Amino acid sequence: MFIDVSKTSPTQIIGDTGAKLRKLTETIERLHVRGATRPLEKIIHKVYPADLASVLASIPEVHVAPIFHTIPEAELAADVLIQVNDRVQRIILAETPDAQLTPILEKLPPDERVLLIREMEPERAERLLSELEKASQKELEKLLSYHPDTAGGIMTTEFFDLTGDTTADQAIRAVREHAEVEMVYYLYVTDAEHKLEGVISIRQLLLAKPQALLRDVMNARIITVSTDTSRESVAALVDKYRLLAIPVVDESQHLVGMITVDDVIDVLETETTQDMLRMAGTDKAEILTHSTFRIAWIRLPWLLAAFIGGLAATWIVRNFEGVLTQVIALGAFLPVVMGMAGNVGVQTATVTVRGLATGSLDLRDVWGVLYKELRVGLILGVFYGFTLGLFGWFMFGSLDLGGVVGFTILGNMTGAALLAVALPMLFQRIGADPAIATGPFVTTAIDVFGVLNYFMLATLLLDLPGAGS
Repeated sequence: MFIDVSKTSPTQIIGDTGAKLRKLTETIERLHVRGATRPLEKIIHKVYPADLASVLASIPEVHVAPIFHTIPEAELAADVLIQVNDRVQRIILAETPDAQLTPILEKLPPDERVLLIREMEPERAERLLSELEKASQKELEKLLSYHPDTAGGIMTTEFFDLTGDTTADQAIRAVREHAEVEMVYYLYVTDAEHKLEGVISIRQLLLAKPQALLRDVMNARIITVSTDTSRESVAALVDKYRLLAIPVVDESQHLVGMITVDDVIDVLETETTQDMLRMAGTDKAEILTHSTFRIAWIRLPWLLAAFIGGLAATWIVRNFEGVLTQVIALGAFLPVVMGMAGNVGVQTATVTVRGLATGSLDLRDVWGVLYKELRVGLILGVFYGFTLGLFGWFMFGSLDLGGVVGFTILGNMTGAALLAVALPMLFQRIGADPAIATGPFVTTAIDVFGVLNYFMLATLLLDLPGAGS
């Protein structure tokens, strides 16, 4: 697939690429249905792995594995397998015999191989592990010993290192001889015991004098992570220092692996997806299942907090029933009073959680953030409180009623902003995922606070009997 981008707008490029992919998908599926294996293999051999992954995601599930099995080379099949989405990957793994899957696993980078093995049933994973070459087995067992959410769990052991007394010319020849090493962005300089001493980019290596020693041109200031560093911290470091790869060392500073930028992108995508789902009160398992009962079961516990909060708000309303009876108009403003506070809470909580996730916010900033959100809440509350107060006065001819709804909006929007900052930071402090706080917990807390604030202000400003009267 070739498109002349010099004469094409970005929108047109996307449209042309989509049209070519649709045509490619139709052609591959038609050849498969006809049983034209040889022409199908020829087409597949010429297509980019990423495009084949898109084709497999677009065809009926019953054709996915058979077309994948048509891929003539194990190396190409491995490239496609790591680029397909989770749904297609599960289909392929389930319908590919062990004997056919083993050579494909051998062609995968170590970190990708670990990810696949982790997704399999323990019995099959053990069986496939035993069928790999001895070197691959040993390597895989070591990587599997690390927690999947750490640097050790996502690193690759295919890195390139040389000693400091190697010349630049010798290093360039060595790079050429090791073309199989994954993404040689940097050349790492180690001592005789494989302790990391420095790093050289490929550009620096090419510009160095041929007889210059690596220790004389290397950068000794190295950004490293340990095997137990969280993958979120790894992603933050790669983003902060704009690295293409980051070395992984053990407790003795021995170089044991590296994490490339494509792995970091995968981490960021996974973490962003998880945060979005948790903020919505669900998790990734819902995406991976087609069962309506399974989806309902996943959502049920997350909605429990909102349900309990709703019961608490109902109990508050019930206790202020006398207030509602005397001033029926108060009920008319409940939707806008609660809705505005909820919207402010979601906005603030989303910004807070994102800041905590990217590292732009720290727990040490809590008072500064609270003070900022207090001012934001006050400004928004004054504007909408004044507006709603005038509306209440105009609609019901009561200045007191306008004052109640106006001050309620002011208090609720300000309180919602503070709660939406405090709860995610509290979750972060106790070691829980702050994204959880922005779903049912923040909205429930704001609802209960908003209802209570509304009726207490009504009781006070309208000089009515209090709760339970």
